[in-house]
Amino acid sequence: MHERVYSALADAVMAGAFVPGQKVTVRELASRFATSPMPVREAIRRLVTQQAFEALPNRTVRVPAFSPAKVQDLCRVRCMLEGTAAAWAAERATPELVAKVRKLLNVELAAFQRDDLHRLLQADRELHLTVWRGAEAPSLLPCCEMLRLQIGPYLGELVCDARLLATLEEHGRLADALERRDPAGAREAIARNIATSADHAIDLWSKRTEKSVA
Repeated sequence: MHERVYSALADAVMAGAFVPGQKVTVRELASRFATSPMPVREAIRRLVTQQAFEALPNRTVRVPAFSPAKVQDLCRVRCMLEGTAAAWAAERATPELVAKVRKLLNVELAAFQRDDLHRLLQADRELHLTVWRGAEAPSLLPCCEMLRLQIGPYLGELVCDARLLATLEEHGRLADALERRDPAGAREAIARNIATSADHAIDLWSKRTEKSVA
């Protein structure tokens, strides 16, 4: 039960179901997952350790507030680690890996057309996870997963517009590079996907902040 609750909560965080600054309560999550408070508390504790959530001095827990500097920092590290994973995956790419990436890209595109950001981010996470696993580097996988946990809430601030579509086009270029077994092309495509998403999130946050001040 503890692992089931943690996995479900972590998946929700990575898919943008929680937004920056949102308070997290044991009671609400226990009701959501139809379980007792104990496994929820343990899952929250693990996510605080992984910096997806933060514990405040008043003993409450929340998703970290939006921080452009944090987004940029995560972007740099993700480009380095996931770029490496993509390059290694390209060296080992099989037709099955390429087919799965293209299938998930189609799910993303369909979700984009429906303006369904949550489903798009679920597919996005699955696509990136597929590439990480394709790298066949077990030590790299948990590092990529922890970074995804930290960036997930920021991705939840995106909107289905032309800039988000541009990030999906990079997934198409990634699939092409994997099919060619082109490590450099795969590295560049995943880095552009990550960087474009980060810039998009920061720009949207800046515009919302300006409107709220005005």
